[in-house]
Amino acid sequence: MMEDYTQRFTGRAEAYSRYRPTYPKQFLDILNKEANFDSTKIVADVGSGTGILSKLFLENGNRVFSVEPNDDMRSVAGSNLGHFQRFASIKGTAENTTLEDRSVDLISVGQALHWFDSKRSWKEFSRIIKQGGYLCILYNDRKTDDASGIMQRYEAIIDKHARNKPKLERVEDDTLSKFFSGWSFKKFSISNEQVLDFEGLVGRVCSASYMPQPNQERFSEVKKELEDMFSKYQKDSKIMLTYETNIFLGLL
Repeated sequence: MMEDYTQRFTGRAEAYSRYRPTYPKQFLDILNKEANFDSTKIVADVGSGTGILSKLFLENGNRVFSVEPNDDMRSVAGSNLGHFQRFASIKGTAENTTLEDRSVDLISVGQALHWFDSKRSWKEFSRIIKQGGYLCILYNDRKTDDASGIMQRYEAIIDKHARNKPKLERVEDDTLSKFFSGWSFKKFSISNEQVLDFEGLVGRVCSASYMPQPNQERFSEVKKELEDMFSKYQKDSKIMLTYETNIFLGLL
């Protein structure tokens, strides 16, 4: 039986909301230049989770349909974003958004494409996008070659303690070409960083669907290794994780 990936983040939504990195706002400048994107455009943020990416569009003035299947994640998004008048929370999936035909100018996907069925979601995206609409895929990819050694240590802890990691298609050119359906897409990269105290570092680890939570066995071992890491690399009781935000943009 195939795993229901929509439930993997149940119980992790608060940690996800508080401790996952956001995206650099410069990506909006890229959208404006490359796709004539402005505050009048309607966005479907698919696999929107707790609304990290949706929030940036809402702050830009856009109407945003945040499409998310997981009840916990969607509930936290509603708490975080409910004060925005142009926010709409939608219980749906990439394969069945429930949105109307030709209803959105831009489909955004932040840190979620790997969960989607490419054929079924491409068909759904093609249904809801307006003529000439764009698809924008964003990933905060952890850097593993930083000179400080912080990220290598972080990755080693993740690799050692990860359990039940989903076997998913890697997001590479072949995968992306399925969504852009033969159209060319452009890739943009922006450096990104996340400054965390020790609680934040633990929360960042716990936000991953395959890492132990505080009420699970093996968590104490993970926490001890994070304490050692934090003690070695902290400055002023803070530690910095570094990312490369990769953006893939093109006509759907």
